Amino acid sequence: MVWVKRLGLLLAALVVLIVAAIIYVVVFVDPNQFKGELQKIAKEKANVTLRMDGDIAWSIYPQIGLSLENFGVALGSDPELMSFSKAEFGVQLMPLFQQRIAVDTVRLVDLKANLKVDKNGQPNWQVQTAGTTTTSEAPATETGGDNSFTIPDIALDELALVNAHIIYEDERTGMRSDVVSNVTFNDVRLDEAWPMKLDAKITQSNLDGSNPMTADVDFGADFTLFAERQSASLANLALNASVSGASLPASPLSMKMNVAQLDFDLPQENASLEGLSINTLGMNIKGQINAFQVLSAPEFNAVLDVAEFSPKEVMSKLNIALPEMADDSVLQKASLNIAAEGSTDSIKAQPISINFDDTSIEANALLNLSPLNWDIEIAGKNLDVDRYLPPVSETAASNSTASSGSSAQQANAAAQDLIPVDLVRSLNGHVGIAFDNVKVKNLQLDKVELDSTQTNGKVRIAPAQVTLYDGVAKLQAQLDVTGSTPRINVSPSIDSVEILPLMKDFMALEKIRGATNLTGDLSTRGNRIDDLIANLNGDLLVNIKDGALIGTNYTKMVCKGIALMRTETLNEAAFHADTPFETMRIPAKIVNGQVSTPGLRMQSLTLGVTGDGVISLPTNSLDYKTYVSLVGSGLDASCAVNEDVANVQFPIVCKGNFMDDAAGLCRPDVKGFVKAFADKELDQAKAAAQAKLDAEKARAQEKLDAEKARAQEKLDAEKARLEEKKDEAKQELQDKLKSKLNNIFN
Repeated sequence: MVWVKRLGLLLAALVVLIVAAIIYVVVFVDPNQFKGELQKIAKEKANVTLRMDGDIAWSIYPQIGLSLENFGVALGSDPELMSFSKAEFGVQLMPLFQQRIAVDTVRLVDLKANLKVDKNGQPNWQVQTAGTTTTSEAPATETGGDNSFTIPDIALDELALVNAHIIYEDERTGMRSDVVSNVTFNDVRLDEAWPMKLDAKITQSNLDGSNPMTADVDFGADFTLFAERQSASLANLALNASVSGASLPASPLSMKMNVAQLDFDLPQENASLEGLSINTLGMNIKGQINAFQVLSAPEFNAVLDVAEFSPKEVMSKLNIALPEMADDSVLQKASLNIAAEGSTDSIKAQPISINFDDTSIEANALLNLSPLNWDIEIAGKNLDVDRYLPPVSETAASNSTASSGSSAQQANAAAQDLIPVDLVRSLNGHVGIAFDNVKVKNLQLDKVELDSTQTNGKVRIAPAQVTLYDGVAKLQAQLDVTGSTPRINVSPSIDSVEILPLMKDFMALEKIRGATNLTGDLSTRGNRIDDLIANLNGDLLVNIKDGALIGTNYTKMVCKGIALMRTETLNEAAFHADTPFETMRIPAKIVNGQVSTPGLRMQSLTLGVTGDGVISLPTNSLDYKTYVSLVGSGLDASCAVNEDVANVQFPIVCKGNFMDDAAGLCRPDVKGFVKAFADKELDQAKAAAQAKLDAEKARAQEKLDAEKARAQEKLDAEKARLEEKKDEAKQELQDKLKSKLNNIFN
């Protein structure tokens, strides 16, 4: 055990020696003699001017070191940029015996810095040199230049900023940032990882301190500085942040971010970020980003993936109240994936994949920044818009008469501008949309396609096409806001669309059935609903084949009018509910919102209908008259049709507000029926008188013809007798002449 005792004595002697050395250094070595050397090193290595107003003092605990109070820093010959209340430098013991400093620990306490950018964009942290201005970072110049930036050799066990307070003001943006932070680097060596930790409280506000927003940040990473390559990297980056502020929808907002590797190469001006992961508001965002020429001509490419999340929960956390929707289960799930690349001139996102609820969307987008314009293509499927619209109450569905409150709301809405003119004038681009299986306002749309260009205050749709209800609807349109009043031109086209299921789904209205075709051209102007309706002009032609008027039986109306004229009772229950037809042709002329239909014609085996009148869109009213002819015998048995009423045009009048029940607006025109019957009886009397006159004329003609025949016969007999006498006289003359001749020659 003797060796243990000797070892103990040796260790005790070493401790005594170290303590003695420390006492010697503290007592006999004056640290103020190193002021000049520290200032010289700072000036030579970093062009930094150090102000050391206080004495340099020794500190023993927790290590031997130097401390300096009232310490200031200026860049080059500029005014002082920052100051410290205290600077502590841990030094190595042995170099002190050689009258030199070897620092292994630096702690700067209570740093205060005021960084400013003036209205001209000039920062106060630039170094002024011989008529030129360069930033303190002194970026590398061309290869071989004398002013290229060289990273000084660094070897520290610890580098720390304690209670650093930095104020940054930018007069160009009117913004102020106030940062209070603690930063610690350990094992600071070039080309080796420095474990670092940072905590900060950042306050962002206007220059006068109004509208503040505060962020609490905890940050950790392994920082590596590569001197020869002039590059840096951060590995295993972890950031926790919490942001508070009255202008935020919810406060505080928290976020966690992790990055596997962040690299920056100064000479190549390239940066890359891999293994990005952000967790906030219940969303998990992953991605990677690469940037090139970031200091001269920035370009980038990035991939971001947002895993499935609940938009409804996100908006709830943001205190964003969603409007009431018809389906409470919507917005429960969504996801996003985007790949993008770009520069300061343009950004291209391709593809963009969005999924929410049962809907999927694929999109490509190109955004040119100077001048601003875009080209966007969107394709999707399975979109039920009705799920996201306000629910329709049974009362509202069954009662078309709006309450006074809703009427007031409608009146207020009608008084509002519909078209954001300034926004439309700023649009410049192209948008193409193709969607399969869309439901909107209960309409089932098999396919929706739209191609639109926006430029110079004009929005063109050429075309919009919808496949629905066994047919196709097309639309070409233009919105022009270049003048003081917006103008709209629309050319609709419908090909073989079944109107009954369309109207049933869209308006719960079952009034007409048949395959519908439509062509037309419409125009209007204005920026309010009333103006657009009142200024509507154009032409429409509607053809409906193999259809029926549902719930309206024109045969019944005619027979009812006939029964009234005959003072008979009509068995109305025996009639069918509808009016079938083979064709219906409706040419419509629209002038300032007033619709007339000259040439309306509906034809069936039993009926012929014509009509005309005025439908007023501004007042939702109609004043219309149709004429119905019973053209066949295949009618309801309860309505006897004979020659007295066949082909008579019986009038049906429709008058009132067409937002009410259309069938209830139409009724037989009794006066018209009386006139129709009177006209029929007059026509019959005229026909009988004409027949009697024709008979008398025939009898007189017959008697005249007989008299003419008898006179002709008598004349012919007289002619015959005269001819006979003439022949006899001639023969007698010939005989006498013959006799004379015989006498002469004999």
